[in-house]
Amino acid sequence: MKLRLFFAVNFNDSVKEKIFSITKKLKEFQEPVKYEPIEKLHLTLLFLGSVEENLIHHFDERIKKILKEFSKTNLTFNKLGVFKNFKQPRVIWIGTEENLILKNLANELKVISTQFGIITEEKEFSPHITLGRVKGKLSPKFIEYLKNFSFEPFSADVQSFELMESILAPEGSKYFIKKSFELS
Repeated sequence: MKLRLFFAVNFNDSVKEKIFSITKKLKEFQEPVKYEPIEKLHLTLLFLGSVEENLIHHFDERIKKILKEFSKTNLTFNKLGVFKNFKQPRVIWIGTEENLILKNLANELKVISTQFGIITEEKEFSPHITLGRVKGKLSPKFIEYLKNFSFEPFSADVQSFELMESILAPEGSKYFIKKSFELS
């Protein structure tokens, strides 16, 4: 059986509350954006896609071998942005300062995935959390608000990461932790 999997960093409730407080400010504009609920806020390290379930224990073995190379770390959330661009925004996100530990971890997870025949996206790792997906044309006023949005930077401890399953449903995807990996 195939599962839709990804590796992610999950955060404690207080960090999620800080992130979601930004979402609340954006929601005040009532723009055509589908915002992520607080329980789904996470930082994706690597999206694997559809993977045979029997590969999970192989991942477990390989990842345990590399865990001692990656220490616990700290992220600083310091910016708001959009993907594709401000002329054609598709995703609104909150980003962090670059973090070499997580960047190297994401790259190592990509190497391990490739060894199991899993082809992942070629995009460079960009530490961010998706706040919402744009579902229509945004008003110029809201786009200007996004461009100029600022907030007091805040930090989050990263002590572990998880192998997550995403189950698609008509009301939206649901996420489940399959395995958790403690950083050294």
